[in-house]
Amino acid sequence: MKIAIITLTKGAAVLGEELLNKLDNAVLYVHSKFHTNENRSKKIDKKLKDFVKDIFNEYECLVFIMATGIVVRSIAPYLEDKRKDPAVVVLDEKGKNVISLLSGHIGRANEYTIKIANVLNANPVITTASDVNNSIAVDTLAMKLNCEIEDFNMATKVTAHIVNGEEVGILSNISVNMSLPNNVKIVNERYETINKLEGLIYITEKENVKKLVENQVLIRPKNIIIGIGCKKGKSYEEIINAIKDLFDELNLSIKSIKHIATVDIKKDEKGIIDVSKELKRPLVIVDREDIKKVENRFETSPFVKKTIGVGAVCEPVAFLSSKNGKMIQGKKSYNGITIALFREGE
Repeated sequence: MKIAIITLTKGAAVLGEELLNKLDNAVLYVHSKFHTNENRSKKIDKKLKDFVKDIFNEYECLVFIMATGIVVRSIAPYLEDKRKDPAVVVLDEKGKNVISLLSGHIGRANEYTIKIANVLNANPVITTASDVNNSIAVDTLAMKLNCEIEDFNMATKVTAHIVNGEEVGILSNISVNMSLPNNVKIVNERYETINKLEGLIYITEKENVKKLVENQVLIRPKNIIIGIGCKKGKSYEEIINAIKDLFDELNLSIKSIKHIATVDIKKDEKGIIDVSKELKRPLVIVDREDIKKVENRFETSPFVKKTIGVGAVCEPVAFLSSKNGKMIQGKKSYNGITIALFREGE
């Protein structure tokens, strides 16, 4: 479940039941006094603040049907960072207003607010400056493009320039196919007045780039696929060091990794699994039968073919899991570890 609907009163429980019927991936929590087995709800049998502590990081969105003040006091001890906190939305028990309270952009509380308001025919209340001014925030842009912000303090400064109507540029290595406010424009490094921009959003997988304006925020697209093959027993340290060496050599950011791919016979290889966990990126397993269909496109090894049934690993697994992406780096060997990099296709 992604959404928790939390209620304390009888009236709120009724509205919560209505909302539960209109939202996917939601669960309804009702105060024990009003809980019945008929309303498909779960029981709240402790103080609200203690209950919130238990579920705060278990859901993408917490929907409270109660007074805003109660919600603020209940969630306050558990707030950490807007990059980690869940979306928090508040409704009155008559369903007249839906308030985006916390994590409006990155947590998508603004999106949840609009969605809930639409299904209940209610009034959405959104107070983030970029939204009320029909503008855009850097963190919203990053979220929509599936990118990671390098420096949130600088992102805040650039967002302020956008909201204030000042000219901001977007210099991007990926396509930005979305509506932008009039004071935000796509530029390139040859843009004649780039140094006169108040802010610049630089979307790049390159680790080191030129600083073109004073207020420049780097955003990392997650579009690099790492294909890995290795001898049995290769350690986490050996594999992560090989990845870092290659990324340093190519001036690429580790933050731009989308996922790691390997062959099915290596699905339990501890070193690869540990690297995936440390980098917080998915591990994609590619079946050897699929590799056989494309391995003739890549350099193959008779020894590898004899050992595991396919003649290549790192290049085909990266290619197959990259949506017909483009090769950045062909097979490179690091003492029993092979790595290839592909940029995800569009």
